Amino acid sequence: MINWRLVSRLATKRINSPIHFISRSCPLHSIHLLGRREVRTVTSTSHGSGSRCLDPTSQLSAFPTVIGGSVEADDKLLRTVFDTPASTHEFLSPSGATAGSPGLLMNSKLQSAKSLIQFAGDTLISARKVTNRILSLNDSSEQSLRGAIRLFDRLSDMLCRVIDLAEFIRTVHPDPEYIAAAEYAHSYMMSYMIELNSSSELYDVLRRVMDTPSVASSLSKEENIVAQLLLYDFEKSGAGLDKTVREEVMSLQHDISSLSRDFMTGIAPEYNSVEIDIKDLYGLDPMAVSELRRATAAKNDSSGFQYLKRSPSFARRRSDGPSKDALEAVQKVTMPTTGPIARMAALSVKSSEVRKQLYIEGRRSNARQVEILEDLLMARMRLANMMGSSSYAEYQLADKMARTPEAVKNFLDNLAIKTRPGAQQEIDLLKNLKKKSDSGNDEFYAWDRDYYMSQYTDLTKPRVKSYDFLNSYFSLGIVMQGLSRLFTRLYGIRFVPRETPPGEIWHEDVRKLDIMSDNGSTFGEQRVGVMYCDLFARHGKPRSPAHYTIRCSREIFSEEFHDGLDPGNRDIPTLVTGGLVYQVPTIGLVCDFVSKNEHGPTLLSFGEVETLFHEMGHAMHSMLGRTAMHNISGTRCATDFVELPSVLMEHFASNPDVLALFARHYETERPLPPQLLEASLAQRAAFRYNDTYTQIEMSLLDHALHSITPSSGSSGGIDSSAIYYAVEHQYSLFPVVQDAKWQGMFGHLVGYGAVYYAYLLDRAIASLVWDRVFHSGKEGGAVSREAGERFKNEVLVWGGGRDPWECFAGVLERDEFSSGGEKAMEFVAMGAGEQVAGTWR
Repeated sequence: MINWRLVSRLATKRINSPIHFISRSCPLHSIHLLGRREVRTVTSTSHGSGSRCLDPTSQLSAFPTVIGGSVEADDKLLRTVFDTPASTHEFLSPSGATAGSPGLLMNSKLQSAKSLIQFAGDTLISARKVTNRILSLNDSSEQSLRGAIRLFDRLSDMLCRVIDLAEFIRTVHPDPEYIAAAEYAHSYMMSYMIELNSSSELYDVLRRVMDTPSVASSLSKEENIVAQLLLYDFEKSGAGLDKTVREEVMSLQHDISSLSRDFMTGIAPEYNSVEIDIKDLYGLDPMAVSELRRATAAKNDSSGFQYLKRSPSFARRRSDGPSKDALEAVQKVTMPTTGPIARMAALSVKSSEVRKQLYIEGRRSNARQVEILEDLLMARMRLANMMGSSSYAEYQLADKMARTPEAVKNFLDNLAIKTRPGAQQEIDLLKNLKKKSDSGNDEFYAWDRDYYMSQYTDLTKPRVKSYDFLNSYFSLGIVMQGLSRLFTRLYGIRFVPRETPPGEIWHEDVRKLDIMSDNGSTFGEQRVGVMYCDLFARHGKPRSPAHYTIRCSREIFSEEFHDGLDPGNRDIPTLVTGGLVYQVPTIGLVCDFVSKNEHGPTLLSFGEVETLFHEMGHAMHSMLGRTAMHNISGTRCATDFVELPSVLMEHFASNPDVLALFARHYETERPLPPQLLEASLAQRAAFRYNDTYTQIEMSLLDHALHSITPSSGSSGGIDSSAIYYAVEHQYSLFPVVQDAKWQGMFGHLVGYGAVYYAYLLDRAIASLVWDRVFHSGKEGGAVSREAGERFKNEVLVWGGGRDPWECFAGVLERDEFSSGGEKAMEFVAMGAGEQVAGTWR
């Protein structure tokens, strides 16, 4: 029986657990089952003994293989469903389960918010059965041990089946009852996962598997990889330690979790506003000044000021407010130090003193926030020391591509060497502009950069009448068409819109796509994945774009059809390929595109086009990865490798061969004039080195804060401000502001502690892959099936089932880098060089 009283206590607060970098997969991917490497082909027979050539249609609800409708008709429909309201589509239905509903997200168990809780309870019962089966192996024969790794992996899949689902629902569902139920289910399953994470009994079973030669040698390559990963993660969490030490480790982990929440909650400047004379706000939008004056005159109405901090739009302000006399009496306004108006002021206010004041106050952390950060850093260092590592960076990097703190530092230094000259040239350009407009003043400060960048942009903006209408060539439907056409050429897959019966989706704006492939089947085109696209902004929905794994791909082994451990997998959609049965991956793609076109389709800025291409890179990783094991499926790979497919996709967005596939005016069908995009890209690239160099500095700060060792820290604790200023003095392009204490505002220190460099590394690798595979001088290389198959076969299909350096070496055909190491990291930094510089979203 499930103790729902215990659950109700757990459900009252949301667990902030680590999540894979950028991709939204299961928070812990189960019992330390984080997942990484290996599997060459989807039809490989080297996954272990036993026949998998089954007829799944008699036991599982396999998808139909052949889908009706022509490719041309589906292509037209794809544009239509994204460019016109849902109410105009007969086959699109809003949410609201009815009798015979397929259930939310095609899960027949999810007919209501209450049923989500029941689904979590039923899954927990099955998970406990699998856990007990694993524990029973400690006293069983060697023959029985041969199936242990599959059971571990299956347990991981069960837990993620609820945790991933609940994470997605609580993020995007508009119904408070569903949100509450998802919080409830997520918290309870996470509680059980944490219990498993500290289980020495499970660790003993795994240790016995790996210490029994006849069993270890019989494991398939994937099973061995998963076993090694499980063993590493168990030991990293202290499972192999004696009880006293293990309890201390668990206490430290609890402290780290608590401090992380406190730090994220406390991210705010010491002072949230400053007083500024209205006459000193010359250059700021008069409407913004008017709103500041109104908010200041109505200080007793706190909602006015809070609104200014939250939203850049003034259209929804209340019509009532202070009297005319009260407004005219205001000579000093209360200016927020962060938020949209503060950013607007940084770009437009002429007064250097005002910009300086806002810059410093907007980056100054309070003493308590800095203290929390230093406690967190100390707790992480102590945990690393207890686990045998000298620093938290060393502890975190052992299973990453970089492997050592020294390799990360060298990589960042090499990248800084390649990037700084370009960044300095950009600053010199702005210095000259300041000299001309500020009586020859030679000093250039950090608070000058954004202002003079904005001035330079205005001065150099092309005077082309149609410049501001670049988005007319990128309606959402047209871009989705383009992505489908691109993936057809690269990978042989395409997007097909599908009807959504009542109850399957959570909002009428959601669109469902089947991902169809022309590969891997003797029966013709197959459905290899399902994607739910929730791309439009709405009240209460998160603004950040994201890719969520709702259900990952994995092989369903023959014994699962008969052992009765998991009745819940009976209606999971499946794919049959090469005689093997796989779960069909299901993902959610979330954006917050806002339609500014009342009588037409949603038109995207080019930055939004890049965002959509980026998230589709994650989606292809999930869809095309075809591993037998859950733990190494799709985006379940090394943190500093997972962004490669998504960052690579950004390169495609501006390629002429790719744009020729789709970019055309939404009304006239006129193709995109090349000069229109070139002008926009040229402006965006004007300060690309500064953007990248800023990321390098932030990565160096993260690295320095997490490279502290007991010998390097003072007896009184960690001085994060001293470390921050040391990094600034060594690397900053501007005079250092000594009293800012910005490290207390650096939220990524929690989620990406010691691995913030990862996005830079993947950006560098993506630049190399783009130049040498897709943009290698061959005509049409960016839309070449040969290049696409090369990237798919060397990177995407493996998920986390292959060492990332082997993927890197394979796709670049540079075998000497297959083992990684400092030379490989140096090659990436120096080889990518200037190409890694770019705009950062």
